[in-house]
Amino acid sequence: MHVVVLGAGVVGATTAYYLAEAGHEVTVLDRQPDVGLETSFANGGLVTPATSDSWAAPGTPGKILKWLGCDDAPMLLRLRALPGMLRWGVEFLANCRSHRWQANTKATLSLALMSVAELRRLTEAEKLRYDRNPSGLLKLFRDQASMASATRAAAIFRDEGVRAEILAASEAIALEPALAPIADRLSGAVFYPDDESGDAFKFTQGIAGAARARGAHFAFCHAILGFDRQGDRIAAVVTERGPVRGDVYVLALGSHSPRVGRSAGLSLPIYPAKGYSITVDAGGWNKGPRIPVADDGLKAAVTPLGDTLRVAGTVEFAGYDNSLNEARGRMLIQNLAAILPEYPRGKIRHWAGLRPLTPSGRPLIGQTPVRNLFLNTGHGPLGWTLAAGSARLLALIIGGSALPIAAEPFALSG
Repeated sequence: MHVVVLGAGVVGATTAYYLAEAGHEVTVLDRQPDVGLETSFANGGLVTPATSDSWAAPGTPGKILKWLGCDDAPMLLRLRALPGMLRWGVEFLANCRSHRWQANTKATLSLALMSVAELRRLTEAEKLRYDRNPSGLLKLFRDQASMASATRAAAIFRDEGVRAEILAASEAIALEPALAPIADRLSGAVFYPDDESGDAFKFTQGIAGAARARGAHFAFCHAILGFDRQGDRIAAVVTERGPVRGDVYVLALGSHSPRVGRSAGLSLPIYPAKGYSITVDAGGWNKGPRIPVADDGLKAAVTPLGDTLRVAGTVEFAGYDNSLNEARGRMLIQNLAAILPEYPRGKIRHWAGLRPLTPSGRPLIGQTPVRNLFLNTGHGPLGWTLAAGSARLLALIIGGSALPIAAEPFALSG
């Protein structure tokens, strides 16, 4: 079949690869001049099943109210965003119930574990290079209460197949010596040895190149206006350059999926969650970290990427505004100093991008009521973590093949 994929971020590009590998003719449309230039461009660089628990959790509503209006809060809700997210917000609150959080987390974790296995296979098979670090994520805790809570959470994740090692502060320093300057401020850590990390943008470029080698065509600078729906089928994608036709269509436009989906009669429960990052030049720093470090108290993570450090860990609900906020940028610099006080004071590049979040935290993958329209969107902060698994799952669904995990939790009505 001829499959038209809308979106050339990490999810869309990886989807194109799996569809081309399955023998389909593939065309990828994107408004940008290249792959991975929006949400995939400068994210935290983590592929982390260990943090695939849904943001819609029992304690989240109280935290949002506590941080309301604080520019330097880890999770910031702008009052001006409320009118556009009322329905989404009600569903989000409903998913904060304990039993729903557990079900959502379990479903997403099953996909994340499959996805990491697929990522490793792709990396080796296609010889992809993306500043990949040694496997593992080290999560730090600065008080005993948080450490105790993390120990309980680690036990839950272990039951689902995630390896987790509880470490004393001294053991964490032995594992990552770059943390020695803050040894006296740590109560302990959890090490997740199977998590991965690297540069998501470089991965997206690499997997797009591998898709091209299998015949996929990428059409850039195509602003997508919507769908031409005829009855229960899509006849074409409407772009500023004219219609693009195929047999099957895959909507993988991240936060912009609801706008385009509406033209096909779909109401997609996705809201943009703006994430921030900084990238700090660290070339020549021999005492830098070897693996990513996440600080639970600061809600920030530092990932080494070649000669740079990537710092991420904040979310803002402000609609489709992706402008930079100076206060939040300063917060990330302060967080870096609190985790790695000796970091080199190199050039700092600021970035913000919109992450497509569903109320449940589960992405939307599979067929829609429109017979030849499929979804692969709504991955929130786990875009790269879930990309390979989501793409393979969708390619199997389109091909009518047996599935390695249950797809029902990710259906539009699921």
